[in-house]
Amino acid sequence: MLTRLLILASLTFSTACAPRVETRLIVPQVSEDLRQPVPISDRQARTLRDLTVLATEHLVAAQQANAQIVAIDKILTCAEARAELNPC
Repeated sequence: MLTRLLILASLTFSTACAPRVETRLIVPQVSEDLRQPVPISDRQARTLRDLTVLATEHLVAAQQANAQIVAIDKILTCAEARAELNPC
């Protein structure tokens, strides 16, 4: 019984001197234009030219969406690195 009390007392004293752990959430800043969806054309294709223009508009929209995803990934990668104390 005395051993248990000594162990409990030593644990109590050793934890009283431990540094206080503070948790802080780091929120990465993502610009507003990256948070907006990329609009997709609703053009009606009646001719071959319209179909070509529509395909080009869809390709440009996909490229813009991919560029936004890459930018957001870069922001989040830096935030994750900072969370691990490795600045990018």
